[in-house]
Amino acid sequence: MSRSSRLFELLIILNTKHKFSVEELATRFGVSRRTMLRDLHSLSEMGVPLHSSTGPNGGYSLIREQTLPSISLTPEEATGLILSYECLEQYQDGPFIQENLSTLTKIRALFSVDMLKKVEILKEKLGMNTPRRSYKTPYLSAILKASLERVHLEIEYESLSGTSIRRIYPHGLYMSNGLWYCLAYCYKRNQLVSLRVDRILHLSELPDCKEPPPEEVTVRQWLNNQDSYGKMVSLKASLTRTGCKLLDPHDIGEWIQLHSDGTGVIDKEIKESDIPFYGRLFLSLANEIHVKEPPELSMYLQEGARNILKQYQNECRQNQ
Repeated sequence: MSRSSRLFELLIILNTKHKFSVEELATRFGVSRRTMLRDLHSLSEMGVPLHSSTGPNGGYSLIREQTLPSISLTPEEATGLILSYECLEQYQDGPFIQENLSTLTKIRALFSVDMLKKVEILKEKLGMNTPRRSYKTPYLSAILKASLERVHLEIEYESLSGTSIRRIYPHGLYMSNGLWYCLAYCYKRNQLVSLRVDRILHLSELPDCKEPPPEEVTVRQWLNNQDSYGKMVSLKASLTRTGCKLLDPHDIGEWIQLHSDGTGVIDKEIKESDIPFYGRLFLSLANEIHVKEPPELSMYLQEGARNILKQYQNECRQNQ
């Protein structure tokens, strides 16, 4: 059982039972006395009104006259709210991981016992399977702080082409497919870029650098208007039925215009700088996709296919 789930169950017990000793609670949850004391202390810090008493009949209980009132939410609304926070909790390196746990516990503390029971029934029928990533992102808080304080950063960044030192002006953070990205103006490339935070090897502030970036943009503005940043090119491709199904789980799956026979076409404007990304993705489809435009993407696929063929031809010669 995760710690957040244990705190949730602990709240239900304290809300429905008169009193429990630390030992009884520890035995019930299969944890040590020290862990249970830490959990109770966490609940108290989050604002749950707990009372403790010592002696043979001592223990912990919820102060009844201070019980927090329930808020006006339907079981469906409450379940959606809790599932959303639990989804964020899966990302252990998030910038607000401790705050997420605190918020989740406070929300649950506001619900009545009947509401909690209804929420648990609904949660048994629902699930959210989000990508779990093992990447470490220790600089999330530092990047967020720099974006709020409008401070330039110097970073050591590991890209596909190698490691480089860059000066950036961070505009903020966003998450996509389980990965954290920093939206920043990069002075090396002289443009807005999205940098994988897990690829930042080192970071330091440049408080003496007062040069403003060429443009100010919020993360939300950029996400809503990505097509307006960078040179655009036309992507035109046809897909087999299998190709349509293989692309469906990806974001690009929404671009497919399906035909009645299950085949499809893509006719979309993409950023020129994203050609390598789409090239690597389309290479995995082999002959299930035929790219007609742009020519740069077609050339990328041809070169990639030649390199794959060359690799296996060399292995065949070595095995002969």
